[in-house]
Amino acid sequence: MFLNIDIGSEDKIMELLAAIPEVKAVYFVYGPYDIVIKIEAPDIDKIRSVVREKVRKIDGIRSTTTLIVAKSHTKATPPRA
Repeated sequence: MFLNIDIGSEDKIMELLAAIPEVKAVYFVYGPYDIVIKIEAPDIDKIRSVVREKVRKIDGIRSTTTLIVAKSHTKATPPRA
């Protein structure tokens, strides 16, 4: 999920987001968005609930863009010698 936030509210919003159990990662980034978060939930209904009832209700979040992962592939890390 990509977030645009009020200037100067980064630390507060990052702490609030990190406190949400379904939020697995919070990143402050440079570019068209201010914060990127990773949400994990068992189904789309739970994701909808987290986005609507928890994330979007945080003061200082101006806008959100939510992406749903359709498929993923993780590259295995080779063993160290």
